Amino acid sequence: MLIKLGVLLTGFIYAGFLPHTLRKTLRHTKIDLRKWTISYLSNKRIYGRVYLRGYKRMMFAMALSSLLFFRLLVEFYDLHAREDLLNYADYAAIFLVSLAFLPHNMQPISFKNLGKSLQRILHNLMALLVFIMLPALIITFHIAILEELPVLGVSGLVIVAGVVLVTLWSVIKNGLNGVSELLFINGISIWCIVVTVFTVMS
Repeated sequence: MLIKLGVLLTGFIYAGFLPHTLRKTLRHTKIDLRKWTISYLSNKRIYGRVYLRGYKRMMFAMALSSLLFFRLLVEFYDLHAREDLLNYADYAAIFLVSLAFLPHNMQPISFKNLGKSLQRILHNLMALLVFIMLPALIITFHIAILEELPVLGVSGLVIVAGVVLVTLWSVIKNGLNGVSELLFINGISIWCIVVTVFTVMS
């Protein structure tokens, strides 16, 4: 019962509170999501210290809630033997936290400004790894439970496949921007809600 309660609370934070807070923040800024990514909110020169602190807190909260959510799922579904699942959860959290320490900048990549260029490259690399690691983590989880819980297993795989395909389509069509990121975030939120409801009701 305590694990179910933990899944419910963590799922609410992960799929409800954090995305809602992000959307509320975006409504109060003039950022054009068709041109820029959400991470531009971490640019202190443009948006100031307040948004930078908010961005860092959001990354930490996402990393912590993500790690806790999957740890609780591992506990509830008794998947301790799946070390790859535990490792993916740790890596995803590490990459999310890394984004908090690598704020975005608009400086073009150049050898003349090597520090800023490396920061931008590392930021983009961490963002790419998050995009890869979260779906990989979800897929690994659903494959692990597929035999015993085929409905949840298949449902989760369909959802995450849809999220990845829609996000990739958006990136190919419009480039990597805030719209693509929101599609990914909202898709992961939908997945989280489905898994949370199934877990609590089981």
